[in-house]
Amino acid sequence: MAQNNRVKFTSSKGRAQYPWLNQPDTAFGNEPKYKTNLIADDASALVKMIEDVAEKEFGKDWKKARMPYKSDEDTGETVFITKSKYVPNFFDASGQNLVGSQVPKIWGGSVIKVGGFIAAYSVSGSKGVTLQLTKVQVIDPVSSGESSGDGFDSVEGGFVAEDILQEAFDESETTEEAQSADRF
Repeated sequence: MAQNNRVKFTSSKGRAQYPWLNQPDTAFGNEPKYKTNLIADDASALVKMIEDVAEKEFGKDWKKARMPYKSDEDTGETVFITKSKYVPNFFDASGQNLVGSQVPKIWGGSVIKVGGFIAAYSVSGSKGVTLQLTKVQVIDPVSSGESSGDGFDSVEGGFVAEDILQEAFDESETTEEAQSADRF
């Protein structure tokens, strides 16, 4: 791995996608990884930094290298892929360091910023650039929603479950009356 060409980065704010930040992802028997994708609207500065590292490391063939981002042309958003085998440092929106129980659970959709190093690699003929995660700024955490109690406000004239129960009860009475009338 070409560690001599590491460049520090800090992303713009975005939404966490598939975050494994509070605990490592240990699936598939691999070594534990702390990781998250970051969906960002304002991505041009970070994309340029990544491409500059790739061009400096791989020269004119840099466009053939694997990149740690994907662009969605429909939405205009860019998804950055970050990971680390080490626990990242956490900060709140004011920039204060968070430790232990101060770190909130970070679920998909949480608004965060990420930072770390951009590094080029060349392993077994595979070339690319990676975003090594070292820090996370938690701007607006999203909870799991398991016990939030959030629902919807009432809407006048709409469907109400009690209406179905009443209709079913009324139908059963009508059916009983019709059956008893047929007996005579």
